[in-house]
Amino acid sequence: MKMKAQSAMEYLMTYGWAILIVIIVAAALFALGVFNPSTYTGYTATGFATLGAPSEWQYQGNTFTVKLKNQVGQSITISAVNVTNDANNCNNGTSINIASGGTATVVISGCESKSSGDSYSVNLKVSYTVSGGTMTRTETGTLTGIAV
Repeated sequence: MKMKAQSAMEYLMTYGWAILIVIIVAAALFALGVFNPSTYTGYTATGFATLGAPSEWQYQGNTFTVKLKNQVGQSITISAVNVTNDANNCNNGTSINIASGGTATVVISGCESKSSGDSYSVNLKVSYTVSGGTMTRTETGTLTGIAV
């Protein structure tokens, strides 16, 4: 019976040390940021068929800034820019005129606060009218990135 107990104890000690080493390696990788999703998150823009995808955007604190380019082919007037994510909805209701091919920077404050290095994904909705038109058009898309 003593031999079986000694064999079982050796077995447990060997695997115990192996498990301890695996835990230490996992903790070291976690501390280095290997498991941080923002390490793998890039800046991507999807959607935005007519207006064109934004060329630049930035999330800093509770402010989202986006640079919109008019690729409609005519002058447009942006009536609203709405930023939505899981926890928040913020918008800029200021009217902005953009000439054909021109750009405008829109600053939207009052959004969910993000810390530097946090990854994010927001839905952007831009409402605009074409010069001389009366119907409001809507352009939507998703922007991802890392907060500054």
